[in-house]
Amino acid sequence: MSKPLLLHALSLNDRILEPNRLPLHGRVWGYAKEDCTRDGFIGHCLTMLSELGMTASGISLSNKDVVAFDAQGKGRTYTVVISLADDSLASRYFYFLGIWRHMEVFGKATSLPELSLESDMLHADFQYEAYFSDVPLQRDACDKLIAGEMFGQQLYDGQLYLFGNDQMKNGAAAGFVLSPLVNSTALPRDEVRHALYSLRNMMALRAQVMRMYQKVWDSEEETGLYSEAMRLMRQSRQEDVAAEEWDRLVCDSGESMLRLAELSAQRTCQQSEVHDLAVLFESIIGELKAFDMPGMSPLWPRMRLPFEHGQSLLEEKAEMLRRTGKQCEIILQMLHSRMLAQQQIVLARIVKGLPDAGD
Repeated sequence: MSKPLLLHALSLNDRILEPNRLPLHGRVWGYAKEDCTRDGFIGHCLTMLSELGMTASGISLSNKDVVAFDAQGKGRTYTVVISLADDSLASRYFYFLGIWRHMEVFGKATSLPELSLESDMLHADFQYEAYFSDVPLQRDACDKLIAGEMFGQQLYDGQLYLFGNDQMKNGAAAGFVLSPLVNSTALPRDEVRHALYSLRNMMALRAQVMRMYQKVWDSEEETGLYSEAMRLMRQSRQEDVAAEEWDRLVCDSGESMLRLAELSAQRTCQQSEVHDLAVLFESIIGELKAFDMPGMSPLWPRMRLPFEHGQSLLEEKAEMLRRTGKQCEIILQMLHSRMLAQQQIVLARIVKGLPDAGD
């Protein structure tokens, strides 16, 4: 039976979840805190472990932010880490569940139990599988471990190779393989943990941007406001506007301007958040001391795509709001001018109907 993973002390000031005893095989799931409660997530984790055939007695998460324990399943020992709040950069956004296993010999042999997508009832916002070898690997060996097109980076000034497929669509798990340039005895355990910790942070940060992107993409508020502005423009240009219609047009225009201001402020905050998340993402890359791998497409540009798409979409939405704002300003000016003109006509009629002063 494999020895349990040697995790660090889960203290308040040291709550990095990743293990450091190689070789490793693990899977991590991230669940948005916005979509599930603390108790709901805990219950979901225990249900998942039960469906995976794992047994762990005496586990309690009462008044704990992070818990790590060994679970038995099919004659093997797995290390399970459940995080409700930890020191990761994305802990404010996600709960984390990680299942890890130390392999006596690194290889493709199934070391983690399989979980069907249907069993993941909460539907993880992201998940990934990571292999961490203790010996150098050839690229073809890495290619067999992860599906899809493979990308790569060198970390820690070439001490470590990172390969990844970056699949994050339709519930698919991204796959990564980490391999030392030389035997892992030369690789400090702190760097093993830091590499896995950084990978989780990067996946979580980009997953948060993808959540924001999807919400903004699905929103029809900008289109609705623009359509409303065009409707008001058409009505304000009508030759015959009943007196009682003026108040309604003015009220509708004012309401549209208020909604426009609120949405513009919201989009500005989202732009700032995406920018800040991108800065954090780049800072992680800097800490990893990464550079491109000769003869292989780099992984970082692929992982940056959600940030670029998110910023681009928010810029498009901001431009639509600016156009709508100009339309609303024109409408208000037109309404003001037409109301003044109407008042002049009414006053002229009143004056015309008054008797002369000499009469």
